[in-house]
Amino acid sequence: MMNMQFNPMQLMQMMKNGGNPRQMLINMMKQQAGNNPVMSNALQMMEKGDSKGLEQLCRNLGKEKNVDIDQMMNQIKNQFGMK
Repeated sequence: MMNMQFNPMQLMQMMKNGGNPRQMLINMMKQQAGNNPVMSNALQMMEKGDSKGLEQLCRNLGKEKNVDIDQMMNQIKNQFGMK
């Protein structure tokens, strides 16, 4: 798991100056990813808006770890009161 140093004041300053908070977060995550090829690939897909690619990556990682992604998603949705 990544240990990101997140400073909310940086985000607020960037938004105030007309910056893109989404890109700032992606850049922070890239710094933390280092040489992790899976994380780098996921971040590239995020930048491109490739939600299908990200979903497939999650499904593949889940399969490797014997995790049912659909069941996990349902649990998360239930926790947030989503259907």
